[in-house]
Amino acid sequence: MRLSEDRINAIAYKIAFELVKKRYVKTSRRLSQVTAWVEKPILDNLRQEEALDEEVRRTLAGMKTAPPEGSFEYQALYQRKKEELARRRGYQL
Repeated sequence: MRLSEDRINAIAYKIAFELVKKRYVKTSRRLSQVTAWVEKPILDNLRQEEALDEEVRRTLAGMKTAPPEGSFEYQALYQRKKEELARRRGYQL
C-alpha cells in the first residue's frame, strides 16, 4: 500500500474533524465513528488498486517478450495495461 494504515487513519481523522467542525456532517456519533466512515472508502480504493497492480505484474511476468522490469518500455507497458484493465472493470484511476 502506498500509504500506511496509520497515515490513512490520520488523514481520515482530519477530514472527519473538518466535516463535523464546519457542520457539513451533523451527527451525534463520536468523531472516531465518523473517522471510520471516512477511512473505509479510502482503504477500499487503495486495496482495489493494489489488486489491479498485482494482476498487471502477473500479466507482464507471463509475457514471453516483455521488456526488462524497470525499463522505460516496461513502465509504459505497465501503465497501458493497468489503464486498460481498470477501464474494463469500470475502475477510475
